[in-house]
Amino acid sequence: MSAGTVPARGARRPLSPRVPEVFTLSAVRLLRLELRRCTMMWMVPLALLAFWLDTYRGSMALPPLWSSRTLILRRGAALDDFAPFVVGAAAWVGGRDRRRGIGEQVDITPLPRWAGRLATWAATAGWALGAYLACVGFLYGAIAWQGAAGRPLWWPVVVGAVALAAFSALGFAAGVLIPSRFTAPLAAIVTALVLRQTLRSGSGGRYALLSPVTSPAYSQAPPRADAGVFHPYLPDLSLTQLLFFGGLTVAALGVLGVQAVCGGPLARRLAAAVVAVGLASSATGTALVGTARVEANGVVVPALHDAADDRPLAYTPVCGGSAIRVCLNPVYRAYLPTVSAALDPLLREVAGLPGAPVRVDQVALSGQHAPLATATVSGTPPVVRLALDIGYDGAVWIGPGPSGKAPRDRCCTSQQMWTSVPRLAAEVLPPVAGVVVDHLVGHTDPAQQAVSDGLLRAVGIPLGTLAVYSRTDGTLAALLPRPGTPAYAAGGRFAALSAADRHAWLTAHLAGLRDGSVALEQLP
Repeated sequence: MSAGTVPARGARRPLSPRVPEVFTLSAVRLLRLELRRCTMMWMVPLALLAFWLDTYRGSMALPPLWSSRTLILRRGAALDDFAPFVVGAAAWVGGRDRRRGIGEQVDITPLPRWAGRLATWAATAGWALGAYLACVGFLYGAIAWQGAAGRPLWWPVVVGAVALAAFSALGFAAGVLIPSRFTAPLAAIVTALVLRQTLRSGSGGRYALLSPVTSPAYSQAPPRADAGVFHPYLPDLSLTQLLFFGGLTVAALGVLGVQAVCGGPLARRLAAAVVAVGLASSATGTALVGTARVEANGVVVPALHDAADDRPLAYTPVCGGSAIRVCLNPVYRAYLPTVSAALDPLLREVAGLPGAPVRVDQVALSGQHAPLATATVSGTPPVVRLALDIGYDGAVWIGPGPSGKAPRDRCCTSQQMWTSVPRLAAEVLPPVAGVVVDHLVGHTDPAQQAVSDGLLRAVGIPLGTLAVYSRTDGTLAALLPRPGTPAYAAGGRFAALSAADRHAWLTAHLAGLRDGSVALEQLP
């Protein structure tokens, strides 16, 4: 054999056009090697510790409801725990060869550099995704083992996994393009700061909905505590986020193959096409979220929305109570005795009166930042529509402060609140009683105000509580007569009557009281 026909040592051997270079046996072997020595392997214990301290402990402290115990996960807490470690490890691995000064030796190996980089990234992403899914699986398993009511939500898990893959790809690309020993720590710090800023900032408009982490205090559409209970969980925003983060992943991986060392012109053009596809996907997600609107049941993206998701879920309510039936969604069956007992003083006071509600029905929350309880009275015969914010995150702050905005006193966890009759009577009963009494009696003249005041006092709502709530609740403010007025004194006398005497007088005079024909002097 002549010297001209001997292949040079280390030269790449041509592959069959039927087998892409990325899927060669060498790439598989490199993947196995990287899995055994990947830097992310040493970051996993730290990520697991962060997940346990933050996501797991916080979730298990909430009431045993799927919609509640997945609330912290749906806010992106698990991704916030993992992302800085993943980005730092990926950036460190991406710049490893150049930092060690072996870039030229690696570039001339038979395995194409794009395939080698993809295999190295896949090992890092594999460790990260494996640890993330194991943590989420353990959390979901613990929730199911404890018999949580409701149904698990899977869309947030998928979004978190794809977002984590995007962070690892972006970190790896940063390490390849900027192979400095400072790239990895800076990338991790910047990622943590960006996520924290996204969590705490209310800026960005609709486009902030693309963030994988959200804050109930600032986000346009914070995760709802009753998601998937009264209406189907809307997947519109999740699909949009998958387009966005999936596109970022593809684009970052395509960037790994555009350098000259990654192959010939054809390979680089292919890598550039991959980058273009990824950017197009992310741009599509960005354009879609620009058309999103926040509705009562979640975020609606018109191009992705299924009208069937607007229909409420069918269920058979569970009911309790003696004077007037209180009916809740079966997901909240465990809290029925407590809610019924907390509302019982009010319901016993008004039961049987002309125009009194015949039933209390739980309905879905109507606002993004709903109070503990809101109520309306409608229908013929009248029915109380009661919305309860059961299962939110964090400690409960008792009542509005003197300004009507700041909290007054720290009370307890959500689980402790909804299993305590005295606490519910102190927090849930005043706003509900105000709506029911106003529907029953009215507040347009002094006689109506006096009777309303007397009924609220008889129910057992402290005057101080009424005074505090009157600053934020227009109904209660209208119901309450001013201290020192004749109506205020008449309200005290009416409250001092026995329950039977109040009920008998209201049965005989309630119609006249409502139409304004009963004067203040006629009150007992």
